[in-house]
Amino acid sequence: MKSSRRHSRRKGQSMVEFALILVLVAVVCITAITVTGNQLALTFQDIQEAVENPGDAGSQAVYTCADGTTAVLHGHKYHCH
Repeated sequence: MKSSRRHSRRKGQSMVEFALILVLVAVVCITAITVTGNQLALTFQDIQEAVENPGDAGSQAVYTCADGTTAVLHGHKYHCH
């Protein structure tokens, strides 16, 4: 009977370890989606606008910085160097 109890304890222990690993993976995934979610939504918005308006001059308009240099488009924002 002792060996049967040991086996059931080991099986229970491995189930708990599996559950903890599963929870850890879920927390990491949720954190990653939360952190990158806003940027991902803006990227999809940029793609949608480009598909809906392929000839739109807004995607090719030149923006200038305060010092007169041309701003560079990174994703959905223009940045001055």
